[in-house]
Amino acid sequence: QYPLIIVLDGDYMFEAVSGSVDYLSYWGNIPESIIVGVNQINSRYDDCSVLDNVDFVPISSSAKFYDFISKELISHFDKNYRTTKFKVAVGHETTANFINYLLLNKENPVSGFIAISPKFSYNMENYLIERLGKVKTNVFYYMASSDRDFKSIDERTKELSNNLSSLKNDLISFKYKQYKDLTHYNLPIHSVSEGFEHVFATYSAINSIEYDSILKKTEISPVKYLINKYDNIANYYDINKSFLVNDFRAIEKYIEEIEQFRYYKDLSKLAFDKHPKTILASYYMGLYHERNGNTAKAMHIYRSAYTLEDVDGITKDQLLERADIISDDLNNNE
Repeated sequence: QYPLIIVLDGDYMFEAVSGSVDYLSYWGNIPESIIVGVNQINSRYDDCSVLDNVDFVPISSSAKFYDFISKELISHFDKNYRTTKFKVAVGHETTANFINYLLLNKENPVSGFIAISPKFSYNMENYLIERLGKVKTNVFYYMASSDRDFKSIDERTKELSNNLSSLKNDLISFKYKQYKDLTHYNLPIHSVSEGFEHVFATYSAINSIEYDSILKKTEISPVKYLINKYDNIANYYDINKSFLVNDFRAIEKYIEEIEQFRYYKDLSKLAFDKHPKTILASYYMGLYHERNGNTAKAMHIYRSAYTLEDVDGITKDQLLERADIISDDLNNNE
């Protein structure tokens, strides 16, 4: 199953979005996704800018376009494609403002928002602050502007960012980026990838930023941290992602760093559950006994893994070499 990404201004934004998603998903930073672009080359104003003069919400043709997105387009893809419950909306300028109306609706079908250089309608900032302070489900929101953008856009996005940064709602993941020396028109191609990396930040493998700023500060077991990470991926994105070997190796690195070798036993159990045909579980159980002084037990475990499959970065030959080193040490000490 795949997240659905809805791209407004699809006549010029679709290629920028699809290229970024294709590239980032190739490296596993974000999931493969279904992308639909809405061509608005001759209807942008009617679609997104016909608002009433009191509350400045869509009316007439813009209300019809809102219903098309929220009721027809999403429903069509959910019925005919293998979509997840996680939806992302992407917009630029006027359409970046319009996607906020999806968020303001209490029955909002979209959880991820990428607003590039949004041209806010009247009072939109206050609507967003009020709404984001009350939402009961996870929302991922990325907003970008530039110091060379239109002055009103840059000033209003910075002010909104300052106000949203003080919100006390753990369900909101918000990021604002002000780029330097980019214009209103080349900003999307530079910012959309970072927008997807923010929206799918939890999905990606444990990188140096997550390792240093989150994992190293966790107050729970590092193995529990890893389990929670994948539980969150399932809860946020409706994707049952396979546990990456690289994430196991990140936890291994942390265990070595803090010298809490007891965690290797739990890590071995998790590896056996998630990668039962590989040597990963034997490797960690061997480390558990080796680091805790039971080297003879570790030697036998390393050798018993010879019938299992290698994983990236760890081979059977390496485990046999570790076993031989232990054997030599034991023989020299007799």
